[in-house]
Amino acid sequence: MTFTNVRSTMNYQSQLSKEHSRSNTDKIAKAIGNNAVEFKKIIEIIYNEKAPLPQRAAWLLAVVNNKHPELLKPYLKLFIDTVQSFKIAGIKRGMLNVLASHKIPEKLQGKLINLCFDNILSSDETLAIKVFSLQCIGNIAKVHPELIPELKAAIEDQLPKTTIGFHARARLVMKELGRQK
Repeated sequence: MTFTNVRSTMNYQSQLSKEHSRSNTDKIAKAIGNNAVEFKKIIEIIYNEKAPLPQRAAWLLAVVNNKHPELLKPYLKLFIDTVQSFKIAGIKRGMLNVLASHKIPEKLQGKLINLCFDNILSSDETLAIKVFSLQCIGNIAKVHPELIPELKAAIEDQLPKTTIGFHARARLVMKELGRQK
């Protein structure tokens, strides 16, 4: 894993305070590049700053993950350990989006599975949190097919209570799992 040594001159707190937009998020992500030291500053904002900066910084997780997923790998355990402690849906959504796109180490899978089932079955969670939780379990179930019946039961429980977005992701996940047999 190689990271650039270029130091960004951007003040991330100040830039995040300016506006909450995709163009601003892309600008910050570009400044971070593949620099692990700079990316850690975003993690520190998520965990240490006051609203609205953490939720704005959490949007960066997915953007950086799309270009430099290696920067997120050191934080997978931290995200799994802390995601449920956040009350702001945008932060949880950002972390679960990242977790849904990574191969989760075996030793972390049990905790992630439990928290994702809790999210799926919760009447308080947003659609995005439920969908990313569904994808996390689906990804793990590809390697551990014994999870499929429980996942299917959770999906069936939620179908009458959720939106078309959940239905679409549920069909996709179950289709992917059907191909694994």
